[in-house]
Amino acid sequence: MKTNIKFIIGIITMAVLMTACDSSSPKEKDEHGEQESAVHGEHKEEGHEEEEEEEGIVSLTEQQMDAIGLKMVQIEKRTLNMAVFASGTLEMAPQDKADVSPVIGGIVKSINVFEGDKVRKGQILATLEHPDFIQLQQDYINTVNSLEYLEKDYERQKKLYEEKVGSGKDFQKTSADYLNSKSNAEALKAKLNMLGINSSEVAKGKIYPLVNLTSPINGIVSLVETNVGTYIEPLTKVFEIVDNEKIHADLMVFEKDIDKIKLGQKVYFSTTGVPDKILEAKIFAISPSFEQSPKAMHIHANILTKDIKLLPGMYIKGKVTANDVEANVLPEHAIVTEEGKTYIFVKKEGKEHDHGHEKEEQSNDEHAHESEKDEHHEGHEEGKWVFKMVEVITGDKSDGYIEIKLLQPLPKNAQIAGTGAYYILAEMGKGETEHSH
Repeated sequence: MKTNIKFIIGIITMAVLMTACDSSSPKEKDEHGEQESAVHGEHKEEGHEEEEEEEGIVSLTEQQMDAIGLKMVQIEKRTLNMAVFASGTLEMAPQDKADVSPVIGGIVKSINVFEGDKVRKGQILATLEHPDFIQLQQDYINTVNSLEYLEKDYERQKKLYEEKVGSGKDFQKTSADYLNSKSNAEALKAKLNMLGINSSEVAKGKIYPLVNLTSPINGIVSLVETNVGTYIEPLTKVFEIVDNEKIHADLMVFEKDIDKIKLGQKVYFSTTGVPDKILEAKIFAISPSFEQSPKAMHIHANILTKDIKLLPGMYIKGKVTANDVEANVLPEHAIVTEEGKTYIFVKKEGKEHDHGHEKEEQSNDEHAHESEKDEHHEGHEEGKWVFKMVEVITGDKSDGYIEIKLLQPLPKNAQIAGTGAYYILAEMGKGETEHSH
């Protein structure tokens, strides 16, 4: 009996102990679960942060690099030979271009020049005839002769009046007649001079039946607008003379380049008439105002190249040599544009690693096999280069190079994709599309 009681007590004690063990185990399990969750959560956050850091990343295989002929470059200091490109026309200054017109209407008697003829100042271009020319000269002769008599009468009456012998009324009338006649004579003389008629010879009695139209400047006859026998109205343009020796380049410079333009700078240009020859000019004037359409400003340059046949109105294209600038530069083909911004592709150091994929496959009990997996991964990625897209600001250009300004520092001697930049951009776009799906 005692033995049975002891056996029953032993069984009850074991049951109590087992129940106690079972009641504590959920708590331990919960704590363990929370710890695992925390660990996994950290891994997930780290993976997410890593994904964010990997934005703007693209990798290329050896085959891709060979296909685009990838060459690496570095940012370098270079002196840019600055130039401002401009276009315009050949023009004449107002004082180097003349229209020839008659002061008084007349009939064309002769034409002495053709378009394209070179003429000197004062050379006769054509002759006109008209009865009014003869009448004008006759009026001048009569006025001069009358003036001589009135002058003598004026001097006699003046003397008598001063000696208080003559009357004041007679002196006043004589004085008025004399002054009116003198004024008429001067007016007729001026008209004769404008017509190119020698008034001194006319005063001696010589009559000129023809009036000459002469060139007011040295130059070339660019226009003849009459025929023999044609009546020319007063002030009608008959000839046009241009001094091609003083023809100049009139160029338009856009607003963004105005600060680079200065007096005395050289201009190198070509014309439609002589497209294969580069001509030289020098800026002598800069317009103080803008043209509104396009937003540009006129510059004027004297042509230094001689012995070239140039005509007003010829279209020209050229460039203005500006001051040299030392800047950080890259080849132009290393720059890509995306959504209004400019970028370069910088090579990352080390090999590409798919960290997110590794972290998904690894568990706490796989740490012992990390080295084995790394060896397999490196073998798979062998020959791949990884590039990061970096935003920059571009500036002046010259000889295939462009100024750049970094928005963030780069490692010293950073390697930059110098060719195939737009190919790399396209590959990155493909990767982003695949990631979004």
